[in-house]
Parts: sequence; C-alpha cells; structure tokens
Amino acid sequence: MNTICEILSPFGKSGAVIARSARCRWFGASALLLCMGVVFAEDGRQLAVNDNTEIAAVTSPRQAGSSEFEREKTEESKALQFEITYKGDLLAGLSGSWRDKGAYLGNLDLKFTVAGEHAFKLPGSTLFFHILNNHGGKPNERIGATQGIDNIEVEVNTTKLLQAWFQQQFLDDKFSLLAGLYDVNSEFYVTDSSGTFIHPSFGVGAELAQTGENGPSIFPTTSLGLRGRWQMSQAWYAQAVVLDGVPGNPNNAHGTHVRFDNGDGILWLLEAGHSKSTESDKAKAAVGVWRYSAGFDDLQELNDGGAPVRRSNAGVYALAEKTMYRPQPGSARRLDGFVRLGTANADVNQLNFSIAFGATYAGLFATRPDDALGVGVAGAKNGGKFRALARAAGDPAPSWEIAYELTYRAQIASWLAVQPMLQYVSYTGDAGARDATIAGLRIEASY
Repeated sequence: MNTICEILSPFGKSGAVIARSARCRWFGASALLLCMGVVFAEDGRQLAVNDNTEIAAVTSPRQAGSSEFEREKTEESKALQFEITYKGDLLAGLSGSWRDKGAYLGNLDLKFTVAGEHAFKLPGSTLFFHILNNHGGKPNERIGATQGIDNIEVEVNTTKLLQAWFQQQFLDDKFSLLAGLYDVNSEFYVTDSSGTFIHPSFGVGAELAQTGENGPSIFPTTSLGLRGRWQMSQAWYAQAVVLDGVPGNPNNAHGTHVRFDNGDGILWLLEAGHSKSTESDKAKAAVGVWRYSAGFDDLQELNDGGAPVRRSNAGVYALAEKTMYRPQPGSARRLDGFVRLGTANADVNQLNFSIAFGATYAGLFATRPDDALGVGVAGAKNGGKFRALARAAGDPAPSWEIAYELTYRAQIASWLAVQPMLQYVSYTGDAGARDATIAGLRIEASY
C-alpha cells in the first residue's frame, strides 16, 4: 500500500504539471511528416491498436509457422513477406531541466519473414530478419531519467541487424525451438495492453532493462540465443531462453556485432503463464525468473584484497492483463487493464524494483473504433547501495522515479497512426531531483 501511495502522491500536488504550448516549429514538422507519409500505399497493413514494436515477424515467434497461423493466412500469402514501419517522434520539454527544448527521433524497422513450408518445403518453419535504423536527437540526455522517456531513443544512432532467427514447430505446434539473434522482449515480459504507450518501461521492465554489461538481449542490441516454448494446453504455456550474456560490442555500438568473449557468461530466462487472449478480449497472467551466470561487482562492498565483492545478478517478475469492460460481444469498445512488477539484486544494480500499471480504452468515440486512449504509471525504485553512493558523490538520490503518461492513438488510415502524449516524470525522496513535463507526438506509418 505504501508503494502505491508513493507513486500516486504527485496527483495531490497543486500545479505539479505546468501546461505550456510547444513551439510552432513542431507543428510545421508534424505537417511535413504527414505529407511524407503519402508514399505508403492506402492498402497497407492495418496498424493494430496495441501493436508492439518489439513483437517479431508477422505476429510473433510463438505464432509464426504454426498450423493455426497458416490457416489464417489469405490466398495472397507468399514464401517471403516484407514489412516496413517508420516511427517519428516530436518531443518538447514543458517544465524541468529540458524546458523550452525540443527533439525529433526516428525509428525505421524492416522485417522479412520467410515461410519455410513455401520456401524450402519444411512445414512449421519460419526464417525471420529484422533490420533496425535509429536517428535523431537524444532528449533524455537533458532530462536524465533512469527509465528514459521514449521507447525508440538509443544512445548511438546506427543501422543494425536486430533479429535474425530460425524457428521450427514440432508435435502439432505444441513445441517450438528458435535459434539466432533474438529480442527477449518479443515474447518475454510482454503485456499487449501496455504496447500503446511511448514510455520505455511499458515494454520490458526497467529493473531488467538496466542489467548486464551491455544490457540484456533487447532493443536496440541483441545476442545469439536458443529459445524453447511449450504450449501445454490451449491456454497454459512455458518458455525458456539461453543467450550470450553480453549482446553486441560494449565498446562499439555501431552496426551489428556477434562476439563470444571470455567472461561473457549467459543470460537465461524462464516464464510460465496462462493466456487466452484473442483479437477482441485479453486475459493473461505470467511469472518469470532470470539470471546471469557471470558475477557482477558489488556497488559498495570490497573483499580483503580491496576489490569489489562479486555477486550474482538475478530477478523475478510477474504480469497480468485483462479486458475489464466490453459493452457487448463484438463491440469495438473495450477497456483493457494491465499490471507488471519485477525485482533485481540491489547489490549490483541501481534499480531493485519496478512497477507499471495502466489501462487503455479502445473505441472511445463511436465513429473511431480503432483509436485508443491510454493512461499509465511506471515507477522504478533505486536500491539502498546506489542511493548511498549518489549521496556520497553529491548527486541527487531519490528513492523513486515515477513516470505518468496520458496518450491517445488515432488511426488516421489503414497505414497511418498519429499519437499525441503527455508525460510527467516525478521523483520522491530527494528535493535535489527535478521533475519534468514532456509533450510529444508520434507519427507511425506502415506498409
């Protein structure tokens, strides 16, 4: 209860969010980007309300290649399918250290899916490639939010091969194996209902995203892995993955690097859950555990030789989502809610706990059934050892960083979506940390 009260406390402060209009140049840039969108065909792929950037292939690895997925394909299905998606984000600081500043970020995804049954006569197999390009500004360098503020922002702009894997289905699609460059967040730690939001912590939890020498195997850098998934029944599933513990090259973020250096170790994850989600209704609950095989330096404690004590790096997470309201069967209107939380070892990590929850309402207006309104909260808690180090260095040491997001995703055409959003980043437990308000507009086109 105390945790929830801490997260919701800023709503009780008068004047916490300062409303200021963004500069006119952002409206001009928005219009320019909309005009650029006409290069996409009107008969392009419909953008789903809760489409997740990280979800791989035509739908996801757990579905690609299955007999059920094959039956749902149209007669136009081919051995090779191609998808291109572009996201452009315009952000402006309304209050805080980034006040009156602006930035533009871009993300281009090129995805190629090869159906093994059609391409090389291997039923139940799928070959997938995902090329990623990021460009634009780095707004979080000014704000300094631990969780970040935009899920397409990267530290270094580059083009790389994000995913390249082969999957084979077995036993009437009850079991599948996948091998290759793999984005963990395409299947692990996923709630579709949170995919509408722009804040990064509604994708993979902040406590897991912070870990590792070069992060875990997620956007924007992945590593080679082997994943197995067992569909125990129509609803119950279990999945596990083992990956190289250090994705890419920590000393060179440009391009794609596949390395197996001494000391990398492995990262493994295990998730089990119950999911009966359909296109119209969602119901999912899952728990997961993860662990690095390599040791990590303790943030404070030293051994007798004066070197940092080596500790394990592990954690657990849980998630749930459900369609909480639907006026009638088949109605486009629905209210989906989600909650996610996770822990990590505070001896070696800055964050030892995170929680995110929220809801999206689709079809708020009868004439716009594909639109979605979303309200979400993402909180990350700094561990005691990290706070002690920050205070010793004279830096702000808040106990919590909490981000609130209000967003509306408008489906303008089958190939185009426009999404304004407002974020408020708040800190508790340290007066030296500055809150910030950010306004943004995402324009997404897909073909």
